[in-house]
Amino acid sequence: MELKDIGEREAIKIMAELYGSVNLDDCATIDAGNEFFLITTDMVNEKTHFPRGATPYQIGWFVVAINLSDIAAKGGIPVGVTLSVGLPANEDVDFIREFSRGADDCAKKFGTEIIGGDTKEVNSVTICGTAIGRVKKSIFMPRKGCHPGDVVCVTGELGMAGAALKALEAGNDEFADKILMVNPRVREGIAAASVHGVTASMDISDGLASSLYQLMEINGMGFSINAEGIPVHEMAELRGNGIELALYYGGDYELLFTVPPDKFGDVRKAVMGTGCRLTAVGEVIDNKAVMLVEDGREKIMENRGYEHFLGGEKLFK
Repeated sequence: MELKDIGEREAIKIMAELYGSVNLDDCATIDAGNEFFLITTDMVNEKTHFPRGATPYQIGWFVVAINLSDIAAKGGIPVGVTLSVGLPANEDVDFIREFSRGADDCAKKFGTEIIGGDTKEVNSVTICGTAIGRVKKSIFMPRKGCHPGDVVCVTGELGMAGAALKALEAGNDEFADKILMVNPRVREGIAAASVHGVTASMDISDGLASSLYQLMEINGMGFSINAEGIPVHEMAELRGNGIELALYYGGDYELLFTVPPDKFGDVRKAVMGTGCRLTAVGEVIDNKAVMLVEDGREKIMENRGYEHFLGGEKLFK
């Protein structure tokens, strides 16, 4: 059996079980009294993550942003980012300058800084970012905790990254920034957590469908999603397949919450106070399935999206 037969998430389960702990949340947590220290790490490679036309500045921004997105999903405050950068020996020195500028600008925009890292020689650009954050235990937003009847909601709009990918595939290189210049929902995560109403939370990096299936496995319950309620980005709508791009293409890095009905108004008000919309798209259901209600009919939502080793709907081919 090979990794392509099981996929990234099953590989993670194997490793976690061997380590003696299974933490399938967005971040590792370390007990720090009335707080958790949050630690997350994400690695990217030029062959699988950077579209044609990507600049070093955009790559630096992207690596920091996707790590901060995991901190955001827990309601955390970022306190620092480290970057381990692997580069070929013949890479232009200007790559380091522009990459570092992009990473620094992103970190500063979201209230933190680059605090260290490492450099090594490798055959293709490979970068590993690690973000550290903190959050009060009383407002920490886990992946596990939702209940039947909870409202399923998402920040912002979905499908823009998928639409940008389609534009890139059509030869329009100017859309690389739509994929790489991610704005992690740090302020929105902090705002949502402050209300004490979120029962489950994660960021949408691999597509809404994939995220829902991950929450289903960890919570042991399912979801009914209203296709007409999904906030599809204008770029995705213009392509004529907006729901497809919103559900099955990753790269949007919005936040996915479940919230009790009596708390939804408060959470929505808090998130909208940051200037971001929060949209109810469905509800948690008692049976272990992910359903999509579309054109008045209910059907099983396909379990597909991007997953390393398996392939699927890759953002960067």
